[in-house]
Amino acid sequence: MSYRSVFKPGLFEGQTIIVTGGGSGLGRCTAHELRSLGARLALVGRTRSKLEEVREELGDPQTVIHAADLRREDEVKAAIGAILD
Repeated sequence: MSYRSVFKPGLFEGQTIIVTGGGSGLGRCTAHELRSLGARLALVGRTRSKLEEVREELGDPQTVIHAADLRREDEVKAAIGAILD
């Protein structure tokens, strides 16, 4: 049985969505769901290697990743600035 989302296919087509905690747990699952619905993703998390692993799972080399600790304002500002660029 293949996975089917409750949301309309292509719902996020053409949109970029930032997923915090994208390297594991709920963030990782959210990234998979959003990507399956057509979103371009920017994954933010503390561990770059985990983010790279999720990008590989998604099969989307255009997924942008940024290692940042959300408790550090300077890291968050740098990640958001890079995503907006």
